Amino acid sequence: MTGRQRVLALSADEEAERHAAVADLVALGTAALPALMDELRDDASSVTETALLSVLCGIGASAFDPVLGVLQSAVPGSHWRALRVFTRLGTPVLPGYLRALAHGDPFVRRAAVMGVDGCGEDALPVANLLVPLLGDGDEEVRRVAVRAFCSWGAAVVPLLQSVRRDGPGAARGGALECLAEIDGENAISAHDRAALERLVQIKLMDDIPVPILCCFLSWIAVSTGNQAGVMEMLGLSAAYPVPFSVGVNAADYDSHGGLDDDPHDRYRRVFVTPELAGWTLVVGSWCDPSAAEREAAVLEACERLSARYGRAQAYWYGAQNDGSAVLVAERGETLRRLAYIPGDDTQHLELGVPLAYEQERRTALGLPALTAEQLEVDQDDDEWMWELLEMATKLAGELSIDPLSIDTGTPVRGVGLLALTEYGRSLGAPCGALRLEEKPVLHAFAVS
Repeated sequence: MTGRQRVLALSADEEAERHAAVADLVALGTAALPALMDELRDDASSVTETALLSVLCGIGASAFDPVLGVLQSAVPGSHWRALRVFTRLGTPVLPGYLRALAHGDPFVRRAAVMGVDGCGEDALPVANLLVPLLGDGDEEVRRVAVRAFCSWGAAVVPLLQSVRRDGPGAARGGALECLAEIDGENAISAHDRAALERLVQIKLMDDIPVPILCCFLSWIAVSTGNQAGVMEMLGLSAAYPVPFSVGVNAADYDSHGGLDDDPHDRYRRVFVTPELAGWTLVVGSWCDPSAAEREAAVLEACERLSARYGRAQAYWYGAQNDGSAVLVAERGETLRRLAYIPGDDTQHLELGVPLAYEQERRTALGLPALTAEQLEVDQDDDEWMWELLEMATKLAGELSIDPLSIDTGTPVRGVGLLALTEYGRSLGAPCGALRLEEKPVLHAFAVS
């Protein structure tokens, strides 16, 4: 049986035959590598990456350079198979990964960092050799280096703190980002906190509003410029000023939370905008009027806010046709609440009578008017389903302010604030780094 035949046997129908092929190829050792590399190069091969890895990991460190050769010769668009195998060779090839960290091709350097990261705790004794990559001239390499240090967590905090003190200078920014991600303010020196606060204060001097673009966007809009009053009524605390773009970044970052141990993680913090054309927006998943954990509290909050300020609205919007939810309150009463989230039963959220905007849109689409007795919509009514998907932002544009349309022409007064909710006070402020142009900004730091 030729080497190629043995390699092709890795995709045999019978499990026993596949296991025998792995054993045969491992026994052949380096003699099997040419045929294995031919198969690794072939994107259309029936031999899976997992099967190739079983053999290559069995062969050991001598497989590293041949796989590296395939990775280097792969053309853009056809390199993913080689990349996935290269980065999963594991601890036995760790010395090879370390050599490749200095490779002239940034694609190879990035793959080497990913490989080191894949070695887990086995790589901790050589973590210092990745420090220069935190300041790599290629942004993708720098990003995967940051990700690697973050994955090691508290074990590398002393090393990162020493980089902040002693350099190398190019790596200091990446080290700060890692420290912010691993343990937030607790890992940051007083000197660094003060520097970040000064940077934020400088940026606030000529801050401008930007569109609030989030994958999952939730917000409460209140018809007032009394930012402090809104925060007091909502029980928000520990607020500190941030540039508008940083607040948007925080809202987007947080909206992807809740997938780990605590499903309430995404409710810890909100961004409270400055006054925008007479409105104050509170932005964050905590404001979602359709979330099971929050729907009653958001309704009650909007009614209280509207009793004091006249009008308050809450919205949820999924940017990838995920749906919309809206809640409109005036003078202490909820006028309307509805939601359309494909695949979810939202009928229990339905409150009030159809708004004039809803009826106008149905008329424009040539659809019959909704009535208080018949709010349900025919699921086959595609035109209205598409309308409902965009209802949150379009209705906000009519009744208050569309967050997607905020720009430099939007009248603004004051500065934005990041503030903790009751979840943030009990669970702690989020760790992590938010981007302010080229510099990371802590998720939580005090501004005096």
